[in-house]
Amino acid sequence: MCHAAEDERAALAGVSRALRLQLHALAATVVGDAPGGPVVLASAGGNAGATSPVALRSFESGLVMPPQASQAGWEAAAPVRYARRIIGVVAVRWAMDGCRDAARVGPMLAAAAAACAPSLRAVLDGLACPTGRLPDTAATSLLGTSDAMRVLRASIARAAPAPFPVLIEGESGAGKELVARALHTGGPRRLGRFCAVNCAALADDLLEAELFGHARGAFTGATAERPGLFEEADGGVLLLDEISELSPRGQAKLLRAIQEGEVRRIGENTPRRVDVRLVAASNRPLAGAVEDGTFRLDLRYRLDVIRLTVPALRDRPEDVPLLASHFWQGALQRMGSHATLAPETLAMLARYDWPGNVRELQNVMAALAVQVGRRGRVGPRSLPEHIARAGSSAPGQTLDAARQSFERRYVRAALARAGGHRTRAARALGISRQGLAKLMLRLAIDGVEESAG
Repeated sequence: MCHAAEDERAALAGVSRALRLQLHALAATVVGDAPGGPVVLASAGGNAGATSPVALRSFESGLVMPPQASQAGWEAAAPVRYARRIIGVVAVRWAMDGCRDAARVGPMLAAAAAACAPSLRAVLDGLACPTGRLPDTAATSLLGTSDAMRVLRASIARAAPAPFPVLIEGESGAGKELVARALHTGGPRRLGRFCAVNCAALADDLLEAELFGHARGAFTGATAERPGLFEEADGGVLLLDEISELSPRGQAKLLRAIQEGEVRRIGENTPRRVDVRLVAASNRPLAGAVEDGTFRLDLRYRLDVIRLTVPALRDRPEDVPLLASHFWQGALQRMGSHATLAPETLAMLARYDWPGNVRELQNVMAALAVQVGRRGRVGPRSLPEHIARAGSSAPGQTLDAARQSFERRYVRAALARAGGHRTRAARALGISRQGLAKLMLRLAIDGVEESAG
C-alpha cells in the first residue's frame, strides 16, 4: 500500500484506514514528531490519541504498547523509527469494551510502523522545509544575476528538501562546496552537521578510517576509538569532494555503506546504522570516468540521483563585476583599506576567461588588495599581466590574433573541464594527446601535469 500510493500523505492515510479495518478499531492515527510538537498527519475514524499517555509512552520508550484502558476507551501504539530515530507513532483506539483480538494488535502496529516510516520521514521533511525557496544565507553565498545562476539557485531550492543523494559537477574553483552547503542549509537537515572530505587527498587506508572510523587498537597509533565522518554526519549531510578520484577499493567500500545504510568501524564486527544525505562533487563528468573504466557504474547510479551542474565563470561574464566587487570589499575589510576599483578595471576582469573560476578571481582580488595603496582608485594597470593582456584585445585586431585568442580560451576551457588531464582534454577536443601538447606550445598555454587519478 505504501509503495503504490500516489504520494506520502496518501500512504499514511492508507495505513490509518487499513489499521482501523484490520483491528476493528474506532480510530487509527499516524502522528509525526514535528519541531513544534506531535502533529497528526493522517487519521481514520477520528483522532486515536495523538497526545494520549499510551502514545506518549510508546514514543518515549520506543516500545510497542499493547491494548490498555484509558479515559477514551482502549488504546495501543507503536513507535515509528527511521534510521534509528523515533520520528512518530501509530496509534489505535477502541470502545470501552476493548479490542477483539489483543494478540494481533502488536505485530500489526509494528508492521504498519515499519511500512510507513519512509513516507512519514518525507512528510516531516516537507513540513520542516517547504520547497521553492532557499534561506537568505544560502542564496547570498551563490552570487550572480546571470540566467545560469538563477537556474542553479532554483534547482538547489527544489533539491534541498528531497532526501536523495546529489551529484554536483563543475570545474575546479566553480563553487561546488558552496552549492553543497546551500543544499544543507536549505534542507530539513540544516540542524545536523555538515561534514566534508576530499577523496583525492587521502590514501585508501586513511580514507576508510576517515569515513568509517576505527576501534581502539585497530592499528598502530589507534590509541582511542574514533567515529568516522558517516557517524559524525548522522542526521546531516556528508560531502564527498572529488569523488571521481576515489580508488577502486574505496569505491567498493563506499558502495556497500550506501547500499546497507550502515558502517563498520575498522577493528569492529558490529555494524552501525547511519542516516546521512550524501552529496558528491566532481570536477569532471562521472559518465566520462565510467567510460574510462576508472569509476564504477553501480556507484555512479547510487550517487547520480539528483544532478546539479555549476557553470564555469567564463560562461557567465556578466557576474564577474559583481563577484569581483564582493571579494574586493571582503579583502578591504581584512586589510583596513579604502581603495576603490575603477569601472575600466571591472570591465577588463569581465573579459578574462578565468580558467580557475571563482576561486581564481577571489585570489586575484586578495592579491590586488595587498599590492595597491590603501586609498585611491585602482586602474587596469594594477591587474596581473596575463589578465590585462587577455582583456586588452583591441576591436581592430587581426583575424589571426582573434583566432589565436579564441583557440587559447577554448583549449584552456577543455583542460579545466578535464581537471587537468591532457588525455581526456585531447579526446574532448577531437585530437591526439601529442597534438594537444603541440597546440599548447603554439598557444603559449602553461603546461598541466597529467594527474595519476
